[in-house]
Amino acid sequence: MVPLIYLYLLAASLLAIGLAGIASDRHLIVIMLSVELIFAASIVLLVGIFSYSSKPNPDAVIMLFSIFAVAAAEVITVISFYMYMKHNRIEFDVTKLSKLKW
Repeated sequence: MVPLIYLYLLAASLLAIGLAGIASDRHLIVIMLSVELIFAASIVLLVGIFSYSSKPNPDAVIMLFSIFAVAAAEVITVISFYMYMKHNRIEFDVTKLSKLKW
């Protein structure tokens, strides 16, 4: 079994990469991929913590499904934004998202 500290380090590095991606780039797709990395960090940490318990915990499954549902909703949102912006020839720069007004 992998030591828990390695899972902590993996989750912390994924979180740091995700936060750096959000802070450094203004491209919509890169920002959303960085948010997905943050979700992956939370999933790794959650699975690592609950795998070390002696008895099964149903709360872990509910939490995992919640994280997966939020990640799936984010992917759907990104795809719809991408299609809308591609159709209307809007740049993928986050600072120019004011053009999405109705």
